[in-house]
Amino acid sequence: MKKISGLLFTLLLLFFSSCSKEEAIVEKKSFTDIFIAHAGGAIEGVIYTNSLEALDLSYRKGCKLFELDIIETSDGKLVAAHDWKHYKTITNYSGTIDDTPLTEKQFLSLKICRKFTPMNMESINEWFAEHKDAIFVTDKINSPAKVLREGFLFKDRLIMELFTWEAVEEAIKEGITAMPNEGLIFKTPDIEEKLSALNIKHIVISRTRIESNKKFLTRLKEKGIKTYVFHVNFHGKDERYVLENEMDYIYGMYADNLDLLLSLQK
Repeated sequence: MKKISGLLFTLLLLFFSSCSKEEAIVEKKSFTDIFIAHAGGAIEGVIYTNSLEALDLSYRKGCKLFELDIIETSDGKLVAAHDWKHYKTITNYSGTIDDTPLTEKQFLSLKICRKFTPMNMESINEWFAEHKDAIFVTDKINSPAKVLREGFLFKDRLIMELFTWEAVEEAIKEGITAMPNEGLIFKTPDIEEKLSALNIKHIVISRTRIESNKKFLTRLKEKGIKTYVFHVNFHGKDERYVLENEMDYIYGMYADNLDLLLSLQK
């Protein structure tokens, strides 16, 4: 009898031990879509690089969603940069620092912070082809059809932040996951019905909106809508603050510092 009891105890111990390991694995996986690498993620303390090296670093830290700001060159090509004035400021550009677009060739000839590599749609495609579990999140551009025409190859791994309902409906028609921006969310009457009618599952807002919209955001979460927040590193708040204090109301965040993600997976 004692031998049987000992065997049963051992089997139960192994069972619960394996369950705990599986639960830990599931929990770790869940962290990967809480964080979106903001403009590729910070690298060497620099944000908004939208660079190849930033993507590589964020991926090594465990990130799976990667936001890039997408703007258009003077010759109609799509490239990753927050805006032209900012891009000229953070590169070795020798001309006038203004909002005038460069050509794609000019854009690619510059180095970000004199060391990081700029990305056009060709290099974006190459990166996502190599990183098959990565998801591309766009900002700035409001034309889903243009993104597809310019050749992003993996629309099943594409989420687009969009700024008009026309663009949202265009994305849905093209089979792209649409993520309406807060300008639509907070200015549209009967927004919950609108999101339901279009089967929208992702939205993006400023984290400064959380406090005054907790009931609304809770309802969206209960309906399976994933709310992501930007403006994370503003007003003395950061990624850890959001994770520890505001996740009851949202799903995830645009993160600059992904060291927190790295620590959660250890």
